[in-house]
Amino acid sequence: MAAQTYQLPDLRSFFAQKPGGPISPHFKGANQGYNEWVGSTLGYYFSIVLYNAEMPLLAALAYPVATELELRAILDYMTASFMLEEMTDRYSSAKALKNSEKWLQTLKDGQSETSTRHPFIKLMSKEMMARLKSAVDPFHWPQFISTNVDFARNTVREALDREASKSAHSTRDLHSYMITRRETIGTRPCFVLMRSTRRLYIPDSVLEEDAVKGMENAALDMVYIANDIYSFKKEQGDNGALNNIITVILKDPDTSHLDLQGSINYAGELFKAALDEFTAYRSKIPPFDSDMNKYLSDYADGLIDWVIGNIEWSIVNNRYKVFCSDSDRRSNIMRLGNRYNLHLPSVICFILLIVLILVYRHDPTLRLTFMPRYSSSFSSGFLQ
Repeated sequence: MAAQTYQLPDLRSFFAQKPGGPISPHFKGANQGYNEWVGSTLGYYFSIVLYNAEMPLLAALAYPVATELELRAILDYMTASFMLEEMTDRYSSAKALKNSEKWLQTLKDGQSETSTRHPFIKLMSKEMMARLKSAVDPFHWPQFISTNVDFARNTVREALDREASKSAHSTRDLHSYMITRRETIGTRPCFVLMRSTRRLYIPDSVLEEDAVKGMENAALDMVYIANDIYSFKKEQGDNGALNNIITVILKDPDTSHLDLQGSINYAGELFKAALDEFTAYRSKIPPFDSDMNKYLSDYADGLIDWVIGNIEWSIVNNRYKVFCSDSDRRSNIMRLGNRYNLHLPSVICFILLIVLILVYRHDPTLRLTFMPRYSSSFSSGFLQ
C-alpha cells in the first residue's frame, strides 16, 4: 500500500527565538562524555537505544544556559527516567508499580534494596545518583524528589490506561488524558532541574500561586502535545499509539468524527491554545519583591526554552524518525503506510539505524541545518 501523507502543524513557527540562546555551548563536550560512558557502561542493545534517543541533544537544546557538569547530571536523570519508561511501558500495571517503587526508592535514597537484581536499578545506585545529587542545588533537591514521586505514581496510572485502551472499540476522554499526560510526560522534574541550573530560588508557596501554576501547566501541555504529534509515527509501530493525544482525539466521543488529518490538526490547535494560556497566565503573575519577580521572569523564559528545545529535538532525532527526507522535514510532511505505519523489514530498519548512528552520533547538529523556519543565527551558532 502506498504511503499516506499528512500535514503536521509547524509548531516551531509559533516562536521567535529561545530566550536562553539556541543551545548550550557545552553540548559537544557533554555529548562526547555521555556517549563514551554509555558505550563503556551499558550493554550493546541498550547503548544502541540510547544513542538513537540522542538525549545529549535534547538536554543541550532544552537547557541552553546549563554548564557541562549540569548537562551531564541532567543526562543522568534523563537516562534514569528513560529506564523507568523501559521498566513500566511493556509490563502489566502490577509489575509497573513494583518497578516504579524500586526506581523511586533509589532516586530518593541513592541506593536500592540490597536484594534487587535489576541492572538499571543497580546502575542508578552505583554511580548515577551521586553525580545527579552533586550537581543539583540543595534548595531544589526536595522539589525534585517531590515531583518524581508524582511522576513515578503516574507511570503506573499510564499502565492502567494502556490496559483499558487495548480494545479497538474502547473510548477515551480527552480532558482526562490531558490532565494525566502532564504528569506522565516526566517533564515536571526537568523543570525543577532547569530552575536549579538558573539559580531560581522559588519556594513551593510561590509555585502554587494560581498564575504560576497555570503557566507551568500550560508549558507542560505544550511539551506533551508536541511530543505526541512527533512520536505518533513511531508509537503506531510500537503499540498502536495507545497513549497518544492523536489516538485519544480519534476515540473521544466528542471528536471521534475527525479523521487522522483532522485529529492532527486538532492537536495543533490544542498546542496553540496552550501557548495562549501560557502567555495569559504569565501576564497575571502577581508582583513580589524584586528578586522573586526576576526569578519568575527567568522561570517563564526557561519554560519557553524547554518547549522550543523539545520541538527542535523532536524534529531531527533518530528515535522518532518522523520525516522521510529533508524536504519532508522542511514542509512538515509525515508519511505513513498501511494502518498508519510503514512496516519495513526489520533487517533493513536495523541497517538504516546503524548507518544513521554512525553518521550523526558525533555531530547530530548536521540535521538542524534542514530544520524549517530557523533563523540563520540558530544554525550558525549551533554549528560553530
